[in-house]
Amino acid sequence: MHTQTVVTQIKLPLANAYLVQGERAILIDTGAAGDANRIVRTLQQAGVAPANLALILLTHGHGDHAGSAHALAALSGAPLAMHAADEAMARSGRNTLGVINGLEARLMAPFVNKPFPPVAASHVFDKGFDLHRYGVAGHVVATPGHTPGSVSVLLANGDALVGDLVMGGRLGGALYGTRPRLHYFVSNFTQLHQSMEVVLATRPQRLLVGHGGPLDAATVRRWWEGSAGQQVQKWFTTE
Repeated sequence: MHTQTVVTQIKLPLANAYLVQGERAILIDTGAAGDANRIVRTLQQAGVAPANLALILLTHGHGDHAGSAHALAALSGAPLAMHAADEAMARSGRNTLGVINGLEARLMAPFVNKPFPPVAASHVFDKGFDLHRYGVAGHVVATPGHTPGSVSVLLANGDALVGDLVMGGRLGGALYGTRPRLHYFVSNFTQLHQSMEVVLATRPQRLLVGHGGPLDAATVRRWWEGSAGQQVQKWFTTE
């Protein structure tokens, strides 16, 4: 009999992190610098000691998702994994934002584009990998677009943890958080389009995002097949 997978959203000031519990527990993203204590409290409330984490996985290397990675890896002793294409950015402790997508993005940029503690991952990968070895029914796939090294976690329970591939609502998810929209920053629109198609082709039930959410997959699919997909295609024809 398989252990049920339970996903706990950890709402942080700038971004979401996620605790995924199966036979073991893994942490997806680590928030900004200074968020470690908030995350540890949520782990403890869920009955998970930091030392019992099997893995810490970063969906990408921006500071609002990787800012507490160094602190939590040191505290827990868990292996820290990230895609090779974002390793240099994470090691530098400085964000590479890409295209700033709209007025709201320009307003938000100063809040997120700050230096963060450099991250040295113990497991750097360039292809997806299976999470069963870490006690979770699911796998990691590369989904570049927001950043070159963005990845998503596709769980057997129907949840897709997609980082900043897409976001919910406005003001970092504070308003209308269950409405899908393009993220403020995009490194490559062609890759973003391809990655969204990859995720939606797996027919998830929910998309768990880095800002706002959760997003109903059917709602995301309608949005993507309408205005959003058309907008992205206009962008990548000029890249």
